[in-house]
Amino acid sequence: MKHLFSLLIILQLFSAAQSQTAVQKNDTSYSGKELSGIVLASDTKAILPYTNIFVLRTGKGTISNELGHFTLNLDGLGKTDTLRFQYVGYKTRNITLGELEISSVVYLHEEIINLSELLVFSSEPDLIEIVKNVLKYKDTNYKSTTSKEQVFTRQRDIADIEKLNFDYKKSSIPELDRKTIALAEEKIPKNFTSYTDFLGNLYFTKNKDDSVTFKVDPIRTVSLKEKDITELDQIAKIFENAFARTKEDEYWKVKTGIFSQKLDDEDLNPEPENDTLKDNSQPLKYYGNSIKYRLEFSSLDDKDDWEFLHSTGKYNYRLVGGTRVNGEDVYIIDFTPKKGGLYQGRMFITIGTFALIRADYEFAPEKVGTDFQLLGVGYTENDLKGSIYFEKKNDNYELKYFSKKASSSASFDRSIALIKKRKRTFFDETLNEVKIGIELSVNMESSIEFLVLEEKGNF
Repeated sequence: MKHLFSLLIILQLFSAAQSQTAVQKNDTSYSGKELSGIVLASDTKAILPYTNIFVLRTGKGTISNELGHFTLNLDGLGKTDTLRFQYVGYKTRNITLGELEISSVVYLHEEIINLSELLVFSSEPDLIEIVKNVLKYKDTNYKSTTSKEQVFTRQRDIADIEKLNFDYKKSSIPELDRKTIALAEEKIPKNFTSYTDFLGNLYFTKNKDDSVTFKVDPIRTVSLKEKDITELDQIAKIFENAFARTKEDEYWKVKTGIFSQKLDDEDLNPEPENDTLKDNSQPLKYYGNSIKYRLEFSSLDDKDDWEFLHSTGKYNYRLVGGTRVNGEDVYIIDFTPKKGGLYQGRMFITIGTFALIRADYEFAPEKVGTDFQLLGVGYTENDLKGSIYFEKKNDNYELKYFSKKASSSASFDRSIALIKKRKRTFFDETLNEVKIGIELSVNMESSIEFLVLEEKGNF
């Protein structure tokens, strides 16, 4: 009996040990957890945006955002699972999830090949000619295709009003008196922020015979806008009512100094906003047009955005070296502006096909874009940053992501009048007029991120 009791104790202890071991094994699972981190260059500590990150065992992954940050869902993964980090021009790095728990900062080392050791050149490569070839062979490298892609886009707009003063001049619309104008000045928010995240399918075709060349099919959208302010809504209603009373022989125009502009029906009766894209075809159409317009950035056609490709005489080019991307040898070329140029940055151009597969650039120090001050109106483009990446698929280079961020400032110091007119044979008759002086100073920032999550083939 004593031996049986001892045996039961031993079995119980053994069972407990087995249970503890099982718990420890289960502890390696990250069910329901997420891992966050940041990817940086090891030498400069610069952020590496849009780094490709995926789990070797499962293939599931993510992409770091414009600030180099990433988040990965860990369901079904364990500490021994390995993440692979890939970034053009940098050495690929593998790190286990257990290692990332210790430090969530991932450093990648730049990988630059000495091209003279890799390739034999009869003479020094002509960098200006290489850059010119990007546009020369653009139609060959970036072919027009018919495709369906699942994409994620994020658009953000910020405006900070530094100064806003309304100087009431006169008004023949009773509801728009001096008190109402002063209330509008007080209630207008001095800081505006809005963004829209979009996940959905885009359909492309550049075949002019097709009835639909670009179509948007949203899966999920999230929008954030400033809250409506009752007082401003009431003032807007006053204008809406005044516009609604416009007869066939009447019209409205805006005038400032000697300049005037007649308002058309779209100006007087804008489409109502609707955040639910699927429930209203007009907002969906406008949002689709917005994406299409911003996608023009990736065409490389804009001579301002891609000045360093179109106006090579304005730039100095330096061959940093080379690298290999998806089996292709690639030039790494840095560029800086001469007196007339704007940008500084780095390009990756394939040696065999002269395709631009990646570019990262920004305004060089002390450079600004459009800059004017005229008749009380001012506008300055303070900064622009762009980044783009194409990936080869068969014999075509397809867009994987791009980002564009721009900041600017604007000022306005003039009197402006809103005038209602009746058409006459010789001189049109003024029926109503609201005139105020406006002193405005505002800083603005806009950005777009565009990521191709999945290429779904032809449609």
